[in-house]
Amino acid sequence: MTSEYFSPRALRGLNRIGDMLIPGDAGLPSFSEYGCSEKVDDLVAYAPAEDIATLNTVLAVMAVAPTAVLRWLIERMTAVTPDQSGTIASLMRQLNFGLRGILFSLYYGEKAGSQYTGPDPLEVIGYQVRRVE
Repeated sequence: MTSEYFSPRALRGLNRIGDMLIPGDAGLPSFSEYGCSEKVDDLVAYAPAEDIATLNTVLAVMAVAPTAVLRWLIERMTAVTPDQSGTIASLMRQLNFGLRGILFSLYYGEKAGSQYTGPDPLEVIGYQVRRVE
C-alpha cells in the first residue's frame, strides 16, 4: 500500500492503532483486515500540509512503539475529561478526537481496501445510509 501523504511506516502505525481501537469481532473485520487505510489519502487530501506532516510523524512513532505504550496512550487519551485543564490534557483530547475521527471515518466510510472481500461493517451492523434528494 502506498500513499501520497504518508510514509510506509506511518501507514503501518495507522493500521496498528486502528486494530487496537477496532479489533474486529461479531462478524466485523478488524481495521487492517478491512483495508480501509488504502483510502486515507482521500480523507486528508484537503488538510493543511503541516497537519499531515505532524500526523505522519505521530503515526510513524506508533508503528514502532511497544504495544504496552500504545495501550497506555489509548487509555490516557480516553480518560481525559472535559473539565481537566492543562497542555497534556488538551493534547490528549486532540489526539483522541483526531485519531478516532480518521479511523472511524475510514472504517465506516463504505470504502473497503482492494483485497477485502467480506461484508461491509455497515452491512454487518444493519445500518443503511439513505440519501435524500
